[in-house]
Amino acid sequence: MKLSVDKLMLGGLVIFSLAEGLTHYGQVYPDSPGYIAAAHFFQGRATATGATAFRLLRPLVPFLASLANYFVDIRTSFAIVNLVFWCAGAVLMFYFAKLLTKDTNASLLSSALFTSAIPMLLFADAVLTDMAGYFFILFGIYLVIRWDLPRATLKRVCIAGLVLGVGILARESVAAVLIVTLAWTILSRGSITRTIIFCLIPVGISVLWSSAMGVSYLAWYAQGGLAYAAVNQHLTLLQRTYRLLGSMQYAFGRFPEVLILAALGLLRIQSKRYLKIHISILIGTLAIIFAWPVIDTRFTFILFSSIFPLAGSGLEEAYNLIFKSRLVQTIWPSFPDTAKSRFAFLLFVLAVYALITNVVLRGYFSFPWTPYTDPSVTLSSIA
Repeated sequence: MKLSVDKLMLGGLVIFSLAEGLTHYGQVYPDSPGYIAAAHFFQGRATATGATAFRLLRPLVPFLASLANYFVDIRTSFAIVNLVFWCAGAVLMFYFAKLLTKDTNASLLSSALFTSAIPMLLFADAVLTDMAGYFFILFGIYLVIRWDLPRATLKRVCIAGLVLGVGILARESVAAVLIVTLAWTILSRGSITRTIIFCLIPVGISVLWSSAMGVSYLAWYAQGGLAYAAVNQHLTLLQRTYRLLGSMQYAFGRFPEVLILAALGLLRIQSKRYLKIHISILIGTLAIIFAWPVIDTRFTFILFSSIFPLAGSGLEEAYNLIFKSRLVQTIWPSFPDTAKSRFAFLLFVLAVYALITNVVLRGYFSFPWTPYTDPSVTLSSIA
């Protein structure tokens, strides 16, 4: 049976994601012991008090890890769960970018950039919940656009609401999808009623869960956000703005090559609908970034669902600017402008990007047999 180009690309993408995941595997950071305690809570080995209670506002990954822990150690359990979300997220990014761009090369580049981004290598397969959050942000936005949720059937609205409810139990930043949906509804003149129904389902699920755990999101925001920022990030408005911009740039690479490609992709947009989609995504994700007091690439990276598809589109423009320029035409008049040449350029851009991100983070290489552990974390706290 002959494989389609899409399937071959997806196969290569999954292999690439596994390679990145298995070389950045099961890292432990200062937040990790709290998530391990949350997993132990589901096994009846810990109580929902102190920091563990706040981690239980994000129960999905710890719960799944607690199940896997019956077969492998707890650190490996988190790594396996997150690696599944990582590969699924890379594949979903391919389909999401293709939904937006209608271009296979752009889709491949978007998803490959996603899987080799700095926040992914640092946090996606760590003993954390970031990867599940990224996955559900992407999945939620994909459903909103794919089903055109403001005009979808009530059944689809409810299904999407349930998916997002599960997503918010993975990580609170998934709530960005609610704002994206509201913005998309207004810009596309969709049904406000459908959007309200969609939003009420995940909000209701989150409130019920937090009530069951006896922990409010307001307390989490005050202690985990405002209090931490007051102690560790006491910044003036100018300093905060500078740090936020730097965080946004670093989230997408050590150098601004992806942001340049995204800017080129933005300039190529001719469809008003396509532009409104990106505006909606940016409104929703930026609202969450600005609302959270702590500035970190882990949070600013949620812009990825707009940035990477735009960068994929910008690849074509970059190719034209370089290889159809007067300089290249003069030096290399017989340059073969073919599909193979364009694909080779794609691979070159991706190879350079992945090389840079992996070299920059070479101190964080973490193989399954030698996972990285932050020096501040004791081994007894992650057993």
